[in-house]
Amino acid sequence: MPSAVAFLQWVYLDQPITIGPLRLLPYHRGKLPGPQPRATQADIDAVLNAYSNRPRNKIKKATILELGEWQTGTDPENALPALFRARNALAFAALSRRRLFRQDFDYCNYDTYSLVVQRYAPGDVGTFAFTSRRRDGGTTQLWSADEFAFHRPNHVDPHAKLVIDEPLLAALLSPPEPRPSLFEALIEFNCANTDSPDVPGHVEVVMAKSAFEWLLEIGEQANELVSGLKGCLKDIPPVDTPDGPLAGQWKSARPGGARPLEAWAREFCDIRGASAHGKPRSAPRFVWAAHAHLAFASVLFPLIFKKCAADAGLLQLEKYDVERLRRIDSYLVHDPFTFDWRVEYATHPWVKLDTLAFVYARAHTLY
Repeated sequence: MPSAVAFLQWVYLDQPITIGPLRLLPYHRGKLPGPQPRATQADIDAVLNAYSNRPRNKIKKATILELGEWQTGTDPENALPALFRARNALAFAALSRRRLFRQDFDYCNYDTYSLVVQRYAPGDVGTFAFTSRRRDGGTTQLWSADEFAFHRPNHVDPHAKLVIDEPLLAALLSPPEPRPSLFEALIEFNCANTDSPDVPGHVEVVMAKSAFEWLLEIGEQANELVSGLKGCLKDIPPVDTPDGPLAGQWKSARPGGARPLEAWAREFCDIRGASAHGKPRSAPRFVWAAHAHLAFASVLFPLIFKKCAADAGLLQLEKYDVERLRRIDSYLVHDPFTFDWRVEYATHPWVKLDTLAFVYARAHTLY
């Protein structure tokens, strides 16, 4: 009977975590997870021996993944769809915890949470096969771990530690499963957040916009995105009208918008249209460049996702998330990429907003 190990090769954790049916076990070469009921430490080490941070530098830490009745060392055939679905949920839970513009602190991308399910013959793990997709099907190659290594992509942090939104992941993994459009939405979002140099920015714009369409169950028109966001946030009134360097530009660029978020939604749709239909992707009418829109979308989407999930009864929205949504317009009045990192002790405006939301949420929870 075939044996297999499922693992996240580029991210590690220190202690086992169990969330619903998902079990995450720390891997440390030669030490962890230790002998398993269906697999030896030696076999697990041999499987992961094909993965390197750089030439001749094999990975020493990783994360072993098990799900439901499936455990390391058993046949994965019937569990494969569920394993990769869990990977998508796990990656989204990590992206939801990500905070931007903190320089090197706790950053991750979708490719950080790459999942491999590797079959092997117990006691004989020197060779392995892998299949590559082709437009006309696929091709399978057979290699020896002594002759070949999968190298960590340059855009993945070599010291990435598993940090996730556990309540969100629990909601995504617990029955009943979320409506199909929710899961399609998070997959689109994940794919728009790889940081891979092989994925052009204009493609990420299209995927990010598609994620909002799946999430809010809307079409591609700007009015639909505006209405979808309004409907989702109708019970979360914004704080005072935000003031910042770009407040006037948003108002003049989209004078019909009731708030900066509405102006952003219309411009985002405009940039998406240019990206999808071969039109110029920069124009005087745009307040933000595409990469700024993608940064903001990566902040907004997880918050809107959790709000939709809370409205569906899948989870309880945390006070911190509510406070970030109340201040979401304030993110828009700053161009996140014009911040001068050379100014000593200066804090990025988006980080200030995150901190303000956290302090306010904590104060109103304690008192």
